[in-house]
Amino acid sequence: MKAKDLNLDQFYKSTTQLGQEDSIYERIISIPTSARAALKHELYETIGMERTKGLLLRYGWHCGVSDAKKMKEVAWDYSKELMLAGPKMHVLHGYLEDVIMPINEVDFEKGTIHLDAIWVNTFEAKEHLKLFGLSETPVCHTIVGYASGYLSTVLGERVIVKEVECKAMGHENCRCICKTVKEWNGEVDNEITYYQSNSLINELDQAYEKLKVERDNLNKAYHIHERLMNEALKENGLSSIVDLLYETIGLPVIIEDQNQNTIAFAGMQEKDSGYKKHNRSKNVKKTELLQFDDGTKKLITPILLQQKIIGYCSFLYESNIPSELDKMILERAALACSTILLNERIRLNTEQRVRRSFLEDILSSQMSKEEIAKRAYYLGFKLHPPFLILNLKRSIKKMLNENELELNEELINQLFMYFKDRNINAILAQKSEGIIILLSEGSLKENFIQIHQMVQKLLDYCAFKFSKCSFSIGVSSSSNAIEDAAQLYNESLAALNVTNKSRNIVHYDSLGIEGILFQVKNEEMIQKFIKKQIGTLIENDKNMELTKTLYHYLNNGCNVHKTARNMNFSISGLRYRLQRLNEILKSDINRPNVSFQLFLALQSLIMRGELDIEIEIESDFVNK
Repeated sequence: MKAKDLNLDQFYKSTTQLGQEDSIYERIISIPTSARAALKHELYETIGMERTKGLLLRYGWHCGVSDAKKMKEVAWDYSKELMLAGPKMHVLHGYLEDVIMPINEVDFEKGTIHLDAIWVNTFEAKEHLKLFGLSETPVCHTIVGYASGYLSTVLGERVIVKEVECKAMGHENCRCICKTVKEWNGEVDNEITYYQSNSLINELDQAYEKLKVERDNLNKAYHIHERLMNEALKENGLSSIVDLLYETIGLPVIIEDQNQNTIAFAGMQEKDSGYKKHNRSKNVKKTELLQFDDGTKKLITPILLQQKIIGYCSFLYESNIPSELDKMILERAALACSTILLNERIRLNTEQRVRRSFLEDILSSQMSKEEIAKRAYYLGFKLHPPFLILNLKRSIKKMLNENELELNEELINQLFMYFKDRNINAILAQKSEGIIILLSEGSLKENFIQIHQMVQKLLDYCAFKFSKCSFSIGVSSSSNAIEDAAQLYNESLAALNVTNKSRNIVHYDSLGIEGILFQVKNEEMIQKFIKKQIGTLIENDKNMELTKTLYHYLNNGCNVHKTARNMNFSISGLRYRLQRLNEILKSDINRPNVSFQLFLALQSLIMRGELDIEIEIESDFVNK
């Protein structure tokens, strides 16, 4: 027999046609396609599109399997006719009008199949367009399921039919591809899941269990969050947070700053608290799980303050996998850390403002000695003379994205914590472009701290913390009277003005008489003095070569041989230049009174940045 000769009457009869002698036939019923479309609509509304698709695929599968079993009992002329009987039954059942197969490759012995079939005018596509309009995905689920069930039964291998074009999507006809699961090579893994039945009751049970777990997790997370916030409100610090977390969940906990430096930890040895660093940690913007080469894991989340990442909170795992509850607890812990750090910042800023105001009042000479002593007592600043002032200036090496004010605030806060952590008696304030630091030298000596060592360490700390900036410090002389703070500030500013790239720390005591000159604030008077002494020289010496020669000659005590060696000049060449200088200046530069005036004028020119020469200071001062 051939597939084209098939007829439904060979296998099915309606109730009116059945008789007692026709028990070999199966009863058949007819359902209008409009009613079938209405059923599909009800299913969409009741159980959703995905479950409806699975239900129709499985329904079609069972129809296909049923027909395939009947077809296998027929004596076919050729084995291929058994496969072709499937499309014929499609048409006979009224699923579609015709089937065209451009590709028709089947091997029953090897259990392989590759069909490319075009379905003409399928009932499912037609009814879908009437009821729903155009679809974004194929809709002939019953027909696809039928073909999959039929071909799987006759071939003896699981066959999955995939609809790649559909009239309901706007294509001319529906088109499908048929292959075995092996031949699909994983391409239809998602489709296979639709053929696996799962009762709605089981799904509801699973959903209930998930909700129950979620409820328990939320309860536990809420209680832990409540305890964490209580710790934050008690202002117990970050150590109390990590201790509470370790006590609650039994996992090692680490809190780090934005540079991965450990701030607090629990559940591990101190020597191990800093080794779990990951090169991706600095790029973490949300909760992530980081893997280490030794198989351990780090669940990390950022700590945010004013929408900026200021640190990280992490759980460490040896072998087990983090749960969703761990993630919830970690994120709430980060929130508690943010609260603690915000409180600390507010307290720090408040204390800083009070201290700045105190120092500004001292520098303005608006307080009596008694008032200074009283306010210093309340602020915890010990008035142990002598006193000195540091003037710290920050310069930007390269363009920064940070706001200037924010950067200055961060610098002052870092310096405040630097002195506090080292028990150094200091008060800070910002004045002009520098940061003013009032120190009690008496307190430093009590703690066996040398000034020059402390200043160098302070500069190194600033350079480390703010690597994109360069720093210089001017150090005043010492005074036993706190009322002299304004004068000490002027001295520190004078010393700061002499700093340069190669000498970023200058002590006022090393400047000598020049230190007094650099404190003169009358710019017009200094300009007049410079013009009177070397004005004609500057006018005639455009490239400043003669001016530099004059400075080096005077700085070397008017010694021709020493100057020639230092400048790598010949004696005759230097003598010629000195003669030219005498002619231009119309004076004898070797006379002590003249040379002194000229040297001060040159020093003033250097201080104003108009002459590129480094001022020499007493190199042995720092060893005192």
